[in-house]
Amino acid sequence: MKISALRLFNVKRFANRGVAIDGIGDGVNVLCAANEFGKSTSFEALHALFFQPHSGTPADVQKLRPYSGGNPLLEADISTAEGRFRITKQYYGGRSARVTDLGTGRLLAQADEAENFIARLIRGGTAGPAGLLWVRQGITGIEKRTRSEEDGEKQVRQSLLESVQGEVEAVTGGRRMAEIMSAAKDALSEMVTSTGRPKSGGRYAAAIEEREKLAADEQRLLSEVTVLREALNKRMNAAKRLAELDSAEDRAERQKAVAKAQAGFDAAKAHSEKLKTAEAELKLVRERRNSAERELKTFLAALEKAKALQERLVVDEARRADALRKRHEAIEAIEKAREDVDAAETEEQQARDQLARLDVALRAREAADRLTQLKEQLAQSEAVRQALEEG
Repeated sequence: MKISALRLFNVKRFANRGVAIDGIGDGVNVLCAANEFGKSTSFEALHALFFQPHSGTPADVQKLRPYSGGNPLLEADISTAEGRFRITKQYYGGRSARVTDLGTGRLLAQADEAENFIARLIRGGTAGPAGLLWVRQGITGIEKRTRSEEDGEKQVRQSLLESVQGEVEAVTGGRRMAEIMSAAKDALSEMVTSTGRPKSGGRYAAAIEEREKLAADEQRLLSEVTVLREALNKRMNAAKRLAELDSAEDRAERQKAVAKAQAGFDAAKAHSEKLKTAEAELKLVRERRNSAERELKTFLAALEKAKALQERLVVDEARRADALRKRHEAIEAIEKAREDVDAAETEEQQARDQLARLDVALRAREAADRLTQLKEQLAQSEAVRQALEEG
């Protein structure tokens, strides 16, 4: 994978504006600018674009957001064996992730599918743990390091610098990289101290002093130029006015114009008084209109409420009529039930009377049968007694 362009919008110091790094080619590409110019910001944005999901806001993403807020937008153009693509991510509001084919302009993936596409790019496969090597502010790796870990990685950084030096020497030939570095260090030591401060009496310190002096002179001269330009404009206007005043005809015309302007001013003043009166009347009318509108709104609301109550009253009347009908039917049903109960009680009493008479009849029949049996037993007993007496 090769990165050919990087674009940022609303990232850190670039609030509400964008910055682009285009034309990244093969070989060694050098990004050179003064301190606080956005170099580290560009690499932090590149890191977030490839390693931070668009749906989250971890610490690395929060650092990209400007103090004024907003939604950081990151974009990179890349080239792979499959073609040329553009990766775009936006964090916070309107968060999104997209992958576009630069050859056809077609949207290939978005959201989680775009994140999976990026993950396949940086996985590296059999070529290594990742297809990218990160060296950020003298630190290898992506995550933060403690001082002890940084000390332990000095050898790694030294190996990395030797590797880069070898790449440069392979392009330029020989040991020119070491010679250039040595010459640059010697020239730098003549101008600044080991802490980076300008050496007193050196060319760099003198140049800085001269620059500050020239800047002060520039500011002073700019203020003088401004004063002189204003004075020259006033002089030109005065000369032009003076030339106009020297003519008698122009003087008469000016007097006529002044008289006409005065008459216009008086008419405007009278009109202004009328206008003030009309504005007061208009204000009163507006207040009355507003009051009438409020009363109309109240009346319309009451009318709507009365209409709703009327509709509800119709429904309630229908319900009441239905309830009265059901009540009348219930009363009739109760009366009929009472009559049925009375008839049932009468039938029950008659049945009880019949049952009592039947019981009396059954008892009388049983008593008659018993009397007959007793008479027969008595006759037999008398016959036996008579037989005993005869015997």
